[in-house]
Amino acid sequence: MRLTIEKLVYGGSGFARTDQGVVFVPRSAPGDVLEVEIVQKKKDYATARIIKILEPSPDRQEPDCPNYATAGCCHWQHIRYDRQVEYKEAIIRETLRRVGHFEWEGAIERLTGPDRNYRLRATFHVTNGRLGFLRENTNVIVPIRECPSLVPELNQFIGSVDPGPAREVHAISAPEVARSFVFADGTIQRSGRATIHVGENRYRITADTFFQANRFLLPAMNRKVLEQAGPSPGNVLELYAGVGFFSIPLARAAKEVIAVESSRFAVRLARENARSNQTWPLRFVEGPVSAALRGGSLHPNVVVLDPPRTGCGTETADQIVGLKPERIVYVSCNPATFAREAARFVSKQYELKQVTLVDQFPNTFHIEIVSSFAVR
Repeated sequence: MRLTIEKLVYGGSGFARTDQGVVFVPRSAPGDVLEVEIVQKKKDYATARIIKILEPSPDRQEPDCPNYATAGCCHWQHIRYDRQVEYKEAIIRETLRRVGHFEWEGAIERLTGPDRNYRLRATFHVTNGRLGFLRENTNVIVPIRECPSLVPELNQFIGSVDPGPAREVHAISAPEVARSFVFADGTIQRSGRATIHVGENRYRITADTFFQANRFLLPAMNRKVLEQAGPSPGNVLELYAGVGFFSIPLARAAKEVIAVESSRFAVRLARENARSNQTWPLRFVEGPVSAALRGGSLHPNVVVLDPPRTGCGTETADQIVGLKPERIVYVSCNPATFAREAARFVSKQYELKQVTLVDQFPNTFHIEIVSSFAVR
């Protein structure tokens, strides 16, 4: 089958309309004219693989990642980086229109950095005593020797570590490498902690604890959340707080910050970070976000949330609205769930004021968004 790629979609594939319906083609670029083979047929669409590039897109470049064809983790390395960012902005706008059912006609600010050696943390899977990544859309582990996205210290770590019987290895560089070994029974053996400095703030974390991955964008991301929270945020409620990445700088500006996090271990680290940074107006609450929001004593001026890829859900979005904050700052790593919950806020007397694209993961389809909503 011959087809032309119109655009890229969230998930990484190119989109083409044909007389046989919509076809998604991984590893393609807008403007490509391709000979493809259908590999999977669904009711509403098909997925194809490239047989031959008949006419390459002007946006194409030669991928130099050694794992591009095997593990496939750098989904978009065949596309020039400046164009990747433009496509991500287009995906945000289209997703708000398609999923959120409203148009965002305002500007989308872009926070970007170098597209190589940016990742300070990674999760590796283990096969036959070697570290690797999962091949895209499979459970097959592909051993790797290096990854161009990782900081040099993590690339050195790949070839030097003995994972033993671990099934996963988490590592983070600051630049000293802390590591956590996860075994088949779920137990975790931790070795060392990393200290990450972001401006005047410092964070002590373990390798298996969630932390923003792009070392070049940490200060800018913190500043952007603070900016969207406002110059005098008053009482702040932060949801999905992790180890305090946003909580600590917010506490330097706010009257009080109550930060909710479900992971007991993350809360323990967060409290240690709050003490070491001397951010006294900051209080961490351990427990599910839904339970915290059911309490009737919360009266925040600003709500900040950074949920996982599944989003906070419409029920939680409604609970947030019920607190009647003056401003909501939503940090999202999935444009589809962001659009779903943004629509909820917009339908409840809030107006979307700012949207920022944070390109945490260059050469991939992943998109991070920092946004703010204010009462109309």
